[in-house]
Amino acid sequence: MSLQQIAPLAYLRAAIIALTFAIGALCIASFQWICVQLLQSSPSTLYAIISTTKTHFVILLGFLTSIVNPCKIAITIDTQSVPHSQQFKVDSTGHIHTFLDPNSILISNHQIYTDWLFIWFLTYTSNLSNSVFIILKDLSKIPVLGYGMKNFNFLFLSRKWEKDKVKLTNQLLEIDANARGLGPANGVSILSSTEKEIKKWPKGTCSKSKDQAVWPYELILFPEGTVTSDRTTKKSAEYTSGKGLPPLKHVLSPRVRGLYLSLKKLQNTIEEVYDITTVYGGLQPHEYGEIKFSLKNVYLRGQGPPVVNYFIRAYKIKDIPALGAQDDEIDDSTHEQLQEFEKWLLKIWYEKDALIDGFHKTGHWQTDLSTRKIVGDFKLKNPLELVRPFLPIATIVSVLITIGYFVSVLLRSGLAEYPIME
Repeated sequence: MSLQQIAPLAYLRAAIIALTFAIGALCIASFQWICVQLLQSSPSTLYAIISTTKTHFVILLGFLTSIVNPCKIAITIDTQSVPHSQQFKVDSTGHIHTFLDPNSILISNHQIYTDWLFIWFLTYTSNLSNSVFIILKDLSKIPVLGYGMKNFNFLFLSRKWEKDKVKLTNQLLEIDANARGLGPANGVSILSSTEKEIKKWPKGTCSKSKDQAVWPYELILFPEGTVTSDRTTKKSAEYTSGKGLPPLKHVLSPRVRGLYLSLKKLQNTIEEVYDITTVYGGLQPHEYGEIKFSLKNVYLRGQGPPVVNYFIRAYKIKDIPALGAQDDEIDDSTHEQLQEFEKWLLKIWYEKDALIDGFHKTGHWQTDLSTRKIVGDFKLKNPLELVRPFLPIATIVSVLITIGYFVSVLLRSGLAEYPIME
């Protein structure tokens, strides 16, 4: 047992980290609230500030996670499909630098509840952490965090498709419109709304200028919808068996509709789909990540993955079948289109399963593709970045205290000069 895992020290460390996170999250949410109240008439400024607070959040949680669970990030890149693969590098201090294209979707297998954090960290290494959107179950009712994530415009799912599809469609079309400079972030109004309440935005792309920015996106999506467990693995096996397919050993059968809708509605702006296969060091083939690397084990006991292993491939939108036109509603997609898309996605997932199986057996990725590998630290570019989540509110509070002090001084001096007559 390491020193940091000794019970009294672990509990003390967890308490300090929890308090720091709570204060940091409150600072971020408070700053968002102030900006929302003051900047309604300046949508571009408000959008830019909210986007900046996304980076503040990943800095806050990333730093605290690196303290409680320092680990390595090992990235293997398919050099043929991933653009700018030669620009993925690690500097002399262990910092990772990647070059992900803006306007991309990142998909991955789902093993632990902090998968999204490590992938968000990847976008941070590409200076795109302020452009992240995540599709996840509805967490909007969590105090403070829920408010912040709603401001981030994260895409919450209720897991009821009839309810989710309209909301998800509108959020995706809004992301697409902003990426073209013709969305609400630039104060553009919708053209119309269909009888199904689907919002329509102007077509085309704005000419870039000081007053009309385009707002890129990095959409993180886990097609499996949940983490691997006894229950979900059994359900996945039943599904693949019903299709006459062999069971998946290490991943779950992916759900089709969420990714299909995302690709369909973003296809006019999307640059890449990054397929990320994830294997955590220290996790045996028969173990479930949600148990071994639970939130309690990671943040209380300091027992997290020593290495996060990524294998990254990329797909061009033109190579993804059966998407149809952006304006087509998903309910209008034919059974054959959905079947063709699912066949494409299942092929990727079976390849992913084979990659993970080979990694568990040999300790490295078994592939005939041309690859290159980098290994760096899960850490901030500069530890001083930790002040960023706290700085806006600290500045506002300092200014208010200073103003209050001078006002009180002026009042006292005024009363001294003109004493109250009895």
